[in-house]
Amino acid sequence: MTIKPLAPDETRMIGGYRVLGVLGAGGMGRVLLGAGPDGRLVAIKQVHPHLLDQRGYRARFTREVAASTRVSGAFTAPVVDFDVDADIPWLASLFVNGVPLDQAVREHGPLPAPAVLALAAGMAVALQNIHAAGLIHRDLKPANVLLTSDGPRVIDFGIAYLVENPTGITETGATLGSPAYMSPEQTLGEPLSAASDVFSLGTLLAMAATGTNPFAAASLAYTLFRIAHTEPDLELVPLELRELIAACLQRDPHFRPTTAQLLEGLGRLPGGPAPWPAPIQEAIARQHRELAGIAADPDATVVSSRIGRAGDATRPLRSAGAKRSRRRPLRLALIAALAVVALAAAGLTWVRLGHPQAPPPVAVPLLSQLRNTDTCAWLRQAVDGAVPANSGWPADTGAWTMEMTWDWGCSAQSGDHRLTVQPGSPLTAMKPTGGTVAGLRTLGIAGFGHCARGVDLSRTAGPWGIDVGTGPSDDCGFTEFVLSQLIRTQSSAPRRTDAASLAGVDVCALVTHDLLNALIGPVQEQPSQVDAHSCQWPGSSTVRVRSDLAQLPNYAADESFDLGGGLHALTRSAATRSTSECELTYAYRTVGDQQEALWVTTRGSDGEYEKLCTTSASVLRAAIGQLPKAN
Repeated sequence: MTIKPLAPDETRMIGGYRVLGVLGAGGMGRVLLGAGPDGRLVAIKQVHPHLLDQRGYRARFTREVAASTRVSGAFTAPVVDFDVDADIPWLASLFVNGVPLDQAVREHGPLPAPAVLALAAGMAVALQNIHAAGLIHRDLKPANVLLTSDGPRVIDFGIAYLVENPTGITETGATLGSPAYMSPEQTLGEPLSAASDVFSLGTLLAMAATGTNPFAAASLAYTLFRIAHTEPDLELVPLELRELIAACLQRDPHFRPTTAQLLEGLGRLPGGPAPWPAPIQEAIARQHRELAGIAADPDATVVSSRIGRAGDATRPLRSAGAKRSRRRPLRLALIAALAVVALAAAGLTWVRLGHPQAPPPVAVPLLSQLRNTDTCAWLRQAVDGAVPANSGWPADTGAWTMEMTWDWGCSAQSGDHRLTVQPGSPLTAMKPTGGTVAGLRTLGIAGFGHCARGVDLSRTAGPWGIDVGTGPSDDCGFTEFVLSQLIRTQSSAPRRTDAASLAGVDVCALVTHDLLNALIGPVQEQPSQVDAHSCQWPGSSTVRVRSDLAQLPNYAADESFDLGGGLHALTRSAATRSTSECELTYAYRTVGDQQEALWVTTRGSDGEYEKLCTTSASVLRAAIGQLPKAN
């Protein structure tokens, strides 16, 4: 769009910045493009003069400045200068050269999965910095995210909506933000925590991946209803992104991951330039050339074109750790301190974390994190020194005997007492207990000298979660104590150090949808059952892939099966096999007296054993090719 020039009688200087043109305008002010003495471009937010006649308006703008200077980070842009005492107050942020996410998707289509992962990582870092400053964005939407050459940038923090309120104050419980990207608690006017921003992030990532808001409906009212009461539509979301996005979109904020968990689940992404599609990279480069030419012209006052929309992507960034004003360092410190008090007291758009009405939720791990947890080390860390005296278990876990179980869990024993922990385990045999553990609804089963308790953490196919079983007693108090300790300490749970182990492998990612479609299609991209170490897809027959840790003698009676290409698997002997199922086992590597193995099972009609084995063999060959190199 064309950027409007300055009026003939308007000043060409604000502070020490040469004004080049008007980027956009809104109800509370306008945004100007400026150039500093060193040539750096800035976005200058300048309030409308007539608003200064309203009582308290300048003070509210001062609070916005103070809030803007609280946050710093690589994926936000710094406030570089401001003057709250000027005749017309202003705030200058470093100008970010980028394409708004909503425009990028609208003009060039959904982002590919690697680009969405890069977007998720950058956004998680930005939110982590925002939340670490004790703030909540509350208006995270595609228009407030710029795609730049080196990653995304979060812009336009929600305080602008506070100062536009005609009363100047937002009552506790009022809903601020963009409706389609609100969290359920935000639509209902409930107290918010950092988890609200995580939900908005999930909606934003789904839109980036599909081009469609997962809660979109024919009317605004129905959209809000869907956000608050229904599950998101993730059918079009690529499988490799679905768990991440679905985790963010849990209606219960307790079930959403923290930003730290999101970053851990994403892992280390490839370095280098941001992986945006070529048309977006070209648009960024073209804008850079245009702006460089304008900034270099000492007589320039108008920007000829700009990728973005007024009052939207062109709003100044108010999220970074600011330089203090060169003229009023002490005054700013006092203003910032007073602003924090004012914001905390009001409970308004910028919400202090830890507000008594909205305690921080218990963070819930992703499936990938449970898969990569050293379960025995986690169990020892979680309960050491805290065991109830009447439990019969020593408080010092050094007296417990622990070993890894076949399903990558942990088995602990002390005297006659036995305990098992299975992270990411299927919970299909458990029923709701009506109770909670660490704020999470529990499932369970008890009887015959054994008690099992679990929390359902599934976000797609399931249920799966953390399963704790104890014996020889039907008393579930100790079981729930252990489960509670694990949940509360999961963010610091030790991770597996053996990168080659099958324990950390996502078996769902070993098989492509195209292969499954060719073998047993039509097959939906989403598996029908998922847990930490298995995946199942139904079609003309049903394929299940899983990994486990087994004692070597368990394979003694099995027969060799030639997979071709020098690869061999084991299959059940003719005396024990079923004609409606073919199960092939690939011995991946030996660890001590145990064998890490990958299993592929295909179930179908009676009498189709050979056909089912052809399918199992094709899937297993493909999966083996994706495994890490065994030690």
